[in-house]
Amino acid sequence: MKTKEELKLYFENGDKPTQEHFWQWQDSYWHKNEKIPSNKLDYDFSQKADANASNINPQNAQLWKEKIETQTSIQNPQLNGNILTIFYTGENGVQQSQNVDLSGLATNNISIQNAEYDASQNIITITQSDGSSFAVNLSEFSIVPATDVDGSVSLVQEGVEKVKIHKVGISGSYNDLSDKPTFSGNDNLQNVIDRGNGTTKPIIFQPGQGRAGEINFSPTTYSFWFGNMNTDHTGAYGLGIGYNTLSKLTTGSNNIALGSYALNEATTGRWNTATGVSSGAKLTTGNFNAFFGTQAGNETTTGNGNTYIGDEAGNKNITGTNNTALGLGAAYSLTNGTQNTFLGAFAGNIHGKATGSGAWGYNTFIGYNAASTTHAMGVWGDNNVVIGCNAPLGGSTFNKLVIESNPVARRHDLVTPLIGGDFAARTLDFDAVVSAKRTPLADNTYTKVAVLNANNVFGYKNLSDFSDFISLTGTGMGAPVTGNIQFTNEDPEERIIYRTNELDGVKSALGLFPESVMMFSGNLDGTNTSSVDVSKENGVFAYGHSSHLMLSDVGAALRQTNGGAVKGIFASPNIDEPVLIEHETTNARGLSSKTYFGDNAQENDYIQKQYADKQHSYTIAEELTGGKWINGKPVYKKTLFLDQIPRTGEIDLRSEFPDLETIISNEMFTEWYALDTAFAGNQWRTKIYITVEREKATIELLGEPDYDYSIINSFTLTLEYTKK
Repeated sequence: MKTKEELKLYFENGDKPTQEHFWQWQDSYWHKNEKIPSNKLDYDFSQKADANASNINPQNAQLWKEKIETQTSIQNPQLNGNILTIFYTGENGVQQSQNVDLSGLATNNISIQNAEYDASQNIITITQSDGSSFAVNLSEFSIVPATDVDGSVSLVQEGVEKVKIHKVGISGSYNDLSDKPTFSGNDNLQNVIDRGNGTTKPIIFQPGQGRAGEINFSPTTYSFWFGNMNTDHTGAYGLGIGYNTLSKLTTGSNNIALGSYALNEATTGRWNTATGVSSGAKLTTGNFNAFFGTQAGNETTTGNGNTYIGDEAGNKNITGTNNTALGLGAAYSLTNGTQNTFLGAFAGNIHGKATGSGAWGYNTFIGYNAASTTHAMGVWGDNNVVIGCNAPLGGSTFNKLVIESNPVARRHDLVTPLIGGDFAARTLDFDAVVSAKRTPLADNTYTKVAVLNANNVFGYKNLSDFSDFISLTGTGMGAPVTGNIQFTNEDPEERIIYRTNELDGVKSALGLFPESVMMFSGNLDGTNTSSVDVSKENGVFAYGHSSHLMLSDVGAALRQTNGGAVKGIFASPNIDEPVLIEHETTNARGLSSKTYFGDNAQENDYIQKQYADKQHSYTIAEELTGGKWINGKPVYKKTLFLDQIPRTGEIDLRSEFPDLETIISNEMFTEWYALDTAFAGNQWRTKIYITVEREKATIELLGEPDYDYSIINSFTLTLEYTKK
């Protein structure tokens, strides 16, 4: 076995110890897992006491008896710091004392604070710095407590351990204790509750952050909070959930705050409900408010009876009372208004923005952005009713009714609403065609007639005021016919209503015949006349300047005649006959159009020449032909032009036709001046062959296995194909 001095020589500076050196060093010491043989210990084991103490001499037995003498009575203990001193009288009648250091029981900065002795119960009650306490009944023990080597405190009686109190260190784990209490099952929170446990202390999350995450309940005010509600509040039935909710509450009662900073400044205010981050954040003494939404009622301090629902609803209100705002940003700018009702996102959101006091009330705005204007002057005033999306209102406005709707906001002074009115002036305006449904039939009890003046203001006249009628000589000046004129059914003669213009030589007339009606206009002598003849039996005939329109049971026809030439279209009532197109001229062309619509042609449409020509044109851009392959897929066409061919004669088609599925047709043209040829198709005089596949085209000159195809001047390939 190497000595220490020999082992040290292996590990001097600059040395390189070997494996054997390390092993010799390890073999020189006992490992903690090894048992040291008694023959290796420098101790006379013949002097130790056996378990039954049979080998102890009388002198040693007396010494041991004095050491373990049991107490007969315990006097009032004393606590000096963490040192507990217990006074007792032994069996030999000698007054003795024993000190126990309780500081070893301190855990997580919790220390022993006080110890009280109850002589009547013989109980020591120990209180810790966190307010918790535990009791030790000394009646069960015959000796004083002793501090063990591991820091625990043991109380034993006649060699039998009764109580052993352990500390759990600040570092380490409770589970590291070898003699911790055992528990079968999962000791979770539910198990703890099921055993009848509870707590009188708050639960604080992340203690380093203060009380920001405190769950607590006040048995005095019956308030509950998860956050940092003022613990010294006296107002009852509060509920706060969120950081800085009700953090300054004093006597205010029945307040509910959900969301960070909700009712943050509330002190004596009561019966308030705020839900949403910063909702009612500045409310101090206001009562009976309900704020729902982020920053709803954010600026309200002393206002009462307000209901704001929606993010930033009623945001700027300070002292206003009894307002109701429902919708995102509704009543946003109103600072001190009272008794207003705003319903709809941004309803009345700029009302009072341009004024200082903001003390506007009794307004009712309904609709998205209702009571809005794009004018810089904004809007303010009292007792207005505005209904409709973006319904306009602006400037200093009082007692107005506005019903209007528009997808966009507009300047109020440039818009006449559908319905407007003035509550003070008792006026009502319509910018609309007014009609009435379910109008009752008037009888002789109806004696008045509604009329309009030059400004379209309604009034009425008595029926007795109407004495005008049509005389046999016709209507008078300024007395036009306003009703129907009916001719007798029994009169077989025609009735002509006409007017002649002698100055221009024009006669226009309306003829009412027994079987038809004719309207015509022409020269006074009847020439150059245009007319429309409507007959029950013969249909409709219209004539004018060589143009004819016929609608009858014979068919429908539109014709134009000019010098004997005829153009027209005729459709007979026979559904099996085609529509007839007439074009009687030397160079007849039939149907045509000044607009090209071939690219939009559908399956059953007629095509134009321009469209047909396009189908036989070629382009290097991919285009739809308009046709379909047998599997129903659309057919595409594209032309590839190359003036440089790879030496191998193989042309890769994948980059030009990446999604090619089926090659329907191909057309080729090759210019090969080295062979003094230019040919179309895929072969030339059985000497040259061109093969087209999905991925490549191959040019082959027979008999020339190593031919340089790059000398080909140009190659053009047109494919019709479908895609994958």
